[in-house]
Amino acid sequence: MDLNYLFNPKTIAVVGANDSESFGGAVCKNLSAYMDVKNRVYYVNPKRDTLFGEKCYDCISNVPVDIDLLIIATNKHTVIDLLKEGKSKGVKAAIVFASGFSETGIKEDIELEKKFVETAKELDIAILGPNCAGFSNFANGINALAFLSEKRDRKGNIGIISQSGMIALSLNDNQYTKFSYNISCGNSTLVNMSDLIYYLADDKDTKTIGLYIDGIKDIEGFEKALAYAYEKKKRVTLIKSGSNEITKVLVKNHTGSVEKFDDAYFNSMLKKYDVIRCKDLEEFIYTLITISYYDKLPKGKNVASINLSGGEAALVGEVADDFCLNFPEFSEKVTGYLKEKLPSYASISNPLDMTVTLSYDSEKFADALEIIMNEESIDLVLIGYTLLYQIDDPCIYYMINAIKLVRDRLKDKMKPIFLLAFMSNTRNQEAIEELMKLGVVCLPTPHYGLKVIENICG
Repeated sequence: MDLNYLFNPKTIAVVGANDSESFGGAVCKNLSAYMDVKNRVYYVNPKRDTLFGEKCYDCISNVPVDIDLLIIATNKHTVIDLLKEGKSKGVKAAIVFASGFSETGIKEDIELEKKFVETAKELDIAILGPNCAGFSNFANGINALAFLSEKRDRKGNIGIISQSGMIALSLNDNQYTKFSYNISCGNSTLVNMSDLIYYLADDKDTKTIGLYIDGIKDIEGFEKALAYAYEKKKRVTLIKSGSNEITKVLVKNHTGSVEKFDDAYFNSMLKKYDVIRCKDLEEFIYTLITISYYDKLPKGKNVASINLSGGEAALVGEVADDFCLNFPEFSEKVTGYLKEKLPSYASISNPLDMTVTLSYDSEKFADALEIIMNEESIDLVLIGYTLLYQIDDPCIYYMINAIKLVRDRLKDKMKPIFLLAFMSNTRNQEAIEELMKLGVVCLPTPHYGLKVIENICG
């Protein structure tokens, strides 16, 4: 099963193409937003003569070229016949948006899914879905997602596989996330999550893989896929539902998954392959962003927390014991230096109340940052600062310049730096981009920020 025809097709046909807000309309709009559709994307709808200025065909058979990828945006009862017709035009892969298959638990729907899977296997067509929302291949500009979202540059190195289409969309709309792929796989009846992990593990544009999982039908195959990603040095981060009785019911209703293993077994397997398990999307997405942006992750769990006020230092200290992180005392050399540079009322400890004194002087802030970073007992630095959307106080710009100075001085001896916010505000995009160019990720509030640090430190 060659997934390149699915994710990198030369020609695409959309059955059920239209210009509404439906799946058939959304996928057409997304395709045209990211690629030149002429001679590559063909619209099929017997009720339309043209669509978006292009000819609309009444059936697949009348499309004038062979088709690599067939996108089916019509109801579940049309799928089998469309696959058969598509095969006559050379179709090698298909996306099936329709729901109402095995996830309903109804005998007729289960049988229909079984029959359509058998048909796809006989025809040798790789199927994404059913009950999925398609995919976005941002590496090559093919956006076949069935949900509309703002067009912008999302090209990066995070590969997402989600059994939930809406969660795939939510991740797509995070303004700081850059993807290689964002794949909604739904029921995963033919192309399953393990197949997709293998694909992303081999993908040159993907650095790290994120999974949203409702259920796993083949745990042995899934473990082999994790082992392969581990071998390929593609760190996997995931959220998995079904760890309690409430979510087991929700999962069964969503994708029809019923598992034959318990959560303790699953967690032991994750540990074996250094997989990070997250509880919610905030933790999940910032863990992925952090792994994607840093060339070198922290070597240990020893944190230096630098803050511009005593209150903020205390907020870090309040949650520090909730995580497997260390906040070592500074050496006499660092303590002596800071006492000379900071006001008498500054508290020299870790977490550090540095006051705002040095934050308006790039050279002095860089000197303090460098001497702390040179401590053998320190693996990473957290700069506590809440970045606002409207910047009236310019100290962030002095701190950005200081980080640049330290990078120039330390070069490959530079340790990871993070900006830690104390409230979830809309942040200044220009400053965010400047920091990310320097390899500095802006983390959310201490509870989430420290959890992300704990995750990436292993």
